Amino acid sequence: MTAKESGGAITRSLLKITTGEFDIESIHTLALKNLDISDLGCIGECLGLERLDLSYNDITKLHKLAGLSALQNLNLSANRFSSLDGLQSLENLHSLNIAGNLIGSVDSLQCLTGLQNLRELRLKDDSIKLSNPACLHPSYTADIIEMFPSLVLLDGQRVRGQGSELFYICQEMDKELKSFGEVKDIDIPLVKVQHQLTDCWKLPSVVTNTTHNKAEEQLKDLLASCQRLSQKAADKLKEFEKQASQQQN
Repeated sequence: MTAKESGGAITRSLLKITTGEFDIESIHTLALKNLDISDLGCIGECLGLERLDLSYNDITKLHKLAGLSALQNLNLSANRFSSLDGLQSLENLHSLNIAGNLIGSVDSLQCLTGLQNLRELRLKDDSIKLSNPACLHPSYTADIIEMFPSLVLLDGQRVRGQGSELFYICQEMDKELKSFGEVKDIDIPLVKVQHQLTDCWKLPSVVTNTTHNKAEEQLKDLLASCQRLSQKAADKLKEFEKQASQQQN
C-alpha cells in the first residue's frame, strides 16, 4: 500500500513494505521522500527511529513527531508547514532541515531553543532554490545564530568553530556589495569564495558604465574593500589546508 492509496497517511503497512521490518519499533532509518504524504499517521510508533527523511511531501502539521525522542537527523524540506510545534520534544535531534516550507519568522523557531543537541539547521538551500519567508528578513542570519548558541552549521555554512571565519568574511563582502546598491547603472557580479579568491577581484584602470565621478569613486572603494576581504579569505583557506596537511602527516 502506498501513501496515496491510504489517503496520504503513513500506515503500518507502508512502513513495513518500505523498510522490510515487521516490528516498526525496531526501525532506525526511514526514507519516505516524495510520496504525497499529508498525514504522519502512525509515525509516532517508530520509537527507535534515529534518521527520518520526509522531504518533498505535503505535510502541514508536525505534532505526531513529538514522541520520537531517539530521532537525531530529520529532513522535512519541501513540505507545507508553518509551525514547528511537535519538534520541541526531540531532545536528541542533531540535524534539522526545514528548507522549502512556510516558516514566516525567526520567532517561529523559538520553540526549538531547548534542543541542546541541535548542531545543524537549514532553512534555505540556494542550490536547489528552497527557502522560507523568514529567510528574507535582513537580520535572519544574525538572529538565528544568537537564538541557537550551540549551532555549528546554518544553511550549510559553518558559523562556529574551525572554518567559520570564512563565513563571516563572506558576510562582510555581502554587506559591502549591498551598501553599494544606491549607485545605479553598475553591474557587479557576486563572486564565490574559492581557492583563487585573490584573483577574483581586480581593480579596473578605467571604470565603465557610468558618467558620474562619485559613482566611479564609490565603485573603486567597494572593489578595494572586497579585494582586501578576498585576500583574508584566501589566507584563511591556505591556513586550513596547511593544518589539514599536517594532520594527515
